[in-house]
Amino acid sequence: MYKEKRNFARLALHAKANIHVDDEMVEAEVENLSMKGVFVTSARKMEIEDKVSVTIYHTLTPQILCDLKAKVVRVTDRGMGLQFEKTLLD
Repeated sequence: MYKEKRNFARLALHAKANIHVDDEMVEAEVENLSMKGVFVTSARKMEIEDKVSVTIYHTLTPQILCDLKAKVVRVTDRGMGLQFEKTLLD
């Protein structure tokens, strides 16, 4: 059974994202966002502990909401949980 480990509340957010892993860019959709991480869906699944950069775009404009380094901490049939190296406020 999965034990909840979140310290920050999640905010439902549907936005586009690009995930950069190695020399590849993968398009993704954000399902929710918190201060320490994001849950995304994409056609390609990464491996747990993969180091990535994630760029999240504003829903209505092509402006970047955030561009952070993260690691994959959870992989499910629905998507992936990414934990930011720094919080959104750092």
